[in-house]
Amino acid sequence: MSHVEGSGIPGQCRAGRAHVLWLFLLIFLGMEAFASDPTDSKSTMLGEPPSTNGEPTEVGLGVFVLDIDEIDDVKQTFSADLFIVALWQDPRLALPEEDREGKIRFMAIDDVWTPKILLFNDRGMEPKLRDGIEVDDLGNMKYQNRITGELKVDLEFQQFPFDVQQLPLEFVSYEYTTAQLQFSSESTIVGQADRFSIEGWRLKLLEPEFGEFATPVTDNKLPRLRFAIEAKRDSDYYVLTMLVPMSLIIFMAWTVFWLQPQIVPPRIAISTASIFSLIALGVSIRLGLPKVSYLTRADYFVLGCTLMVFVALAVAVIGSRLANAERMELALKINAVARWVYMILFFAVGLLALS
Repeated sequence: MSHVEGSGIPGQCRAGRAHVLWLFLLIFLGMEAFASDPTDSKSTMLGEPPSTNGEPTEVGLGVFVLDIDEIDDVKQTFSADLFIVALWQDPRLALPEEDREGKIRFMAIDDVWTPKILLFNDRGMEPKLRDGIEVDDLGNMKYQNRITGELKVDLEFQQFPFDVQQLPLEFVSYEYTTAQLQFSSESTIVGQADRFSIEGWRLKLLEPEFGEFATPVTDNKLPRLRFAIEAKRDSDYYVLTMLVPMSLIIFMAWTVFWLQPQIVPPRIAISTASIFSLIALGVSIRLGLPKVSYLTRADYFVLGCTLMVFVALAVAVIGSRLANAERMELALKINAVARWVYMILFFAVGLLALS
C-alpha cells in the first residue's frame, strides 16, 4: 500500500510540470500572436488618413478628357470618356531604405487607405481598367482608371438657342472632412476640346474650383473639387431650321397687305395658313427641350411672330368689312400703313427676342 502510494507521487509531479510548461507555452504563443497580429495596424491604416503633424492629407487629382460625344437636352445628361489619376503619399507603406529597389507594387484597393472620392454627378460611369493602387518604395500612391458613361448636368435654357452651358465634374471625398483631407492646388483637367466627337457645340475646359460640401445630416464639411467644361451651342443649325422658315412664314402673312381689301377669301386663307404653320413650327422646337416652366429666347420669338400673324388676320378682316361698307379709301389707307408697320414690328420682335 505504501509502495503504491509512494510510486504515484513522481508521476503526479511530472504531470504538473507538463501542465505548467503547456501553460507557459500557450501564454508565450498568445503574446507572440498579439505582437505580430497586423489586424490593429491594418485597420488603422485603412481607416485613418496618412497625415503628418496633424495636417490634412493632400490628394492631387488629374482628369484627362478623352471625349465628349453627346449632350442630351431632354434628359439633361452628357456622355464623357475620362481618364482619372489620383495621387497621394502614405509613409506607412514606405519600405526600409535597405529594401528599396525602385520597383512599383500593385496593391488591391481594399488593402490600403484610399481618399474615398466620389464623382458626385455620376449617372452610370463604368471603369474600363483593373482597379488597384500603384505604390513605390517611398509610399507614393497612384490610382488611375478610364471611366465612361453619363453624367448629370443642370442645363439652363433661357438663352436657347444662343445658350452657353457648363458641364461639371464634381468630385467629393464622402468619408473625410476638410480637416482630414484636401485636394491639391495642382489638380488639373486637360483635353483636346477641338477634337471631341460631339456635334452642335463648341467646348472649352475651365479652371478647377476648390470648395466644401456640407452634408445635410451631420453638417460635416467635406472637401470638394469641381472641374467644368464650357459648352457653347452652335446656333447656326437653329438659324437655318427655325429662324429662316419662321421669317418666311411672316413674309407670307405680309402679302395680305398687298391684296385689295375686297378680295376676302385669299387674304383670310393666307393669314390662317400662316398661323397654323407657326404653331406647328413652335411645337417642333419645344419637343427638343425638357418641359421647363419658363420661356426661352426662341419661345419669345415664336410668340411674337404668332401675335404678328394674328394682327395680319385682324387687319385683313377689318379691311374687308370696310370695303363691304363702301369705305374703300380708309381700307386702302390701313393696308398701306400696315405694310410698313408690320415689317417694323417683325424686326423689333427679332431684336428683342434674339439679341
